[in-house]
Amino acid sequence: MAPGTTAMRADLRLIEGAPSTGAPQSTETPAASLNANACEQVAIIIPTKNRRVLLERALASVFGQTYTNIAAIVVNDGSTDDTRQFLDALAAREPRLTVFHTEKSMGAPSARNLAIRLANAQYVTGLDDDDEFLPDRIALLVAKWESLGDAAQSISCLFTESVMTDGVNATVTVDRKDSVSYADLFTHNFIGNQIFCPLERILKIGGYDKDLPAWQDLEMFMRLVQSHGAALREKDATYVCYVDPRRDRISANTHSLRRAFDLISSKHLDVPKHLHHRLYMQIFSPFYGTRPTFEDWLRLFKWRASPALFLRILRASIRHSALSVLSAIRA
Repeated sequence: MAPGTTAMRADLRLIEGAPSTGAPQSTETPAASLNANACEQVAIIIPTKNRRVLLERALASVFGQTYTNIAAIVVNDGSTDDTRQFLDALAAREPRLTVFHTEKSMGAPSARNLAIRLANAQYVTGLDDDDEFLPDRIALLVAKWESLGDAAQSISCLFTESVMTDGVNATVTVDRKDSVSYADLFTHNFIGNQIFCPLERILKIGGYDKDLPAWQDLEMFMRLVQSHGAALREKDATYVCYVDPRRDRISANTHSLRRAFDLISSKHLDVPKHLHHRLYMQIFSPFYGTRPTFEDWLRLFKWRASPALFLRILRASIRHSALSVLSAIRA
């Protein structure tokens, strides 16, 4: 289907269920209502919890896409604000929206997996509820994938640069490679937080690992690229990522990052040790603002890590100390 054509309209089903079963309370598969002809349809999965205002912005960007053959699948993950009322009202007038409400939160990875299972489309991509798409995002991704032809058999997924903004200032990411291999992802997340690929590929690898406390997207990308080939960059920055400028909000989760590293390392034993060491160094990237501890230094000594890694963790220590001093001065 060419970008900009009108999607086939179909009846909407609002589904209510409990996270204990993960199955909709319906006798008909809810995804069947998304589109009678799923060919070239793009499913957009969005987990959400207590972010009604931000979700409204995100969904406006979805339904404002120039490529209209889309199906938005929102899992309302135990929200206690007015998210349910907002979604139900929107679904009543937007047939491309399917909603699943849970009474208790199942967590973002499980919510994403549920949305993926509900999808009935050729392609799938994701959107965080506090981010948004630029209008041509889906059209450009579909066009890029279809331009690959037979070469798509050896490409796992597409990704783009992102527009990073705090709501006032904006920059475009410049850290992403044209092609990303399995080994590359141990050095740096060159993909970002969202991909575009055939739905069956995500289903084949089992979706997101719900047991990881962090890096669920990175680890899923690892399995996808390992199974289906390199990830390919689409050059246009069409994903707008809103970042919280408060470093304390990010650094508070550093224990989860260390735990995630241990779990990912235990799952991916097929790579050389030096790649696991590089994965550990991602914890100390400026994005997370993690302060190296004595245990981190000790771990590097036990590994007999390269001098380059010791230098990186030293730089992270200096950077964290400098930021702490600046924060104290500003206070």
